[in-house]
Amino acid sequence: MRRRLSVSRLTGNIFGLGTLLLLLWPLAYAVWISFTPSELLEPPRGELSLRWYRRFFNSPQWTAGVWNSLEVAGLAVAGSLIGGTGLAVAVTRHHFRGRRLLSGAVMLPLFVPSVVLGMGLLPWVRFLGFWGSLWSLGAGHALWSLPVVFLVVRSALEELDPALEEAARGLGASPFLTFRRVTLPLIMPAVLSGAAMGFVLSLNEFMIALFLATPDTETLPKVIWPNLRYTLTPLVAAASCVTMLLTLAGLALTSSLLRMERFVDRLLSRGK
Repeated sequence: MRRRLSVSRLTGNIFGLGTLLLLLWPLAYAVWISFTPSELLEPPRGELSLRWYRRFFNSPQWTAGVWNSLEVAGLAVAGSLIGGTGLAVAVTRHHFRGRRLLSGAVMLPLFVPSVVLGMGLLPWVRFLGFWGSLWSLGAGHALWSLPVVFLVVRSALEELDPALEEAARGLGASPFLTFRRVTLPLIMPAVLSGAAMGFVLSLNEFMIALFLATPDTETLPKVIWPNLRYTLTPLVAAASCVTMLLTLAGLALTSSLLRMERFVDRLLSRGK
């Protein structure tokens, strides 16, 4: 019986590892191609070269795309965190008519194709005078990642014992102070997870930027698109690697913040 379990577990591990390697192979292949000295989109056959990375960082268009992507991602994370956390608190901690309707309305951007969302936002941002600014892109990306933050924070609030908040209110704390000193520290891992998801979604989003971006506010995926369609060179592979590095850096920063928070909590608990 134990042999069967070990064999089945080994088979499952091998299958999972093979599936993971199969999914990661396109990423590894793009990294490999980015170091080719050739003009063609082919793997390096001799020495590795940083030619295409030098061209990437020496190009004002590509570097501006990187900075625009980071600024838009920051705006999107801020907007989705404020909106998603506030809506999650309203739905889980308050009872009012239309609560379920509000929860369903928050989830709508997940079921609307991004091309439809971009087309729908375009006349609004032009009407409000925000078209051509990073604020319009940040708002569009925030709307796209809002449901994800809402789901993560809502699940954390549902697992949190409301008696802790009631105790703080009973001791004279205001609703805002209760949220800041009791609720927010307890759901901080979920908030940071939502921030990481919003950052990754914004950094890799293309369709909304296709409608809302201008030549001065192009994000990195928007710059990659015409090069990928018309002038396919290893420069696209280098740009893809830069995007992957930014994504991994955002995830690593979130992970380090989570570890730091747990470390501080342990120190405080030992002090008590």
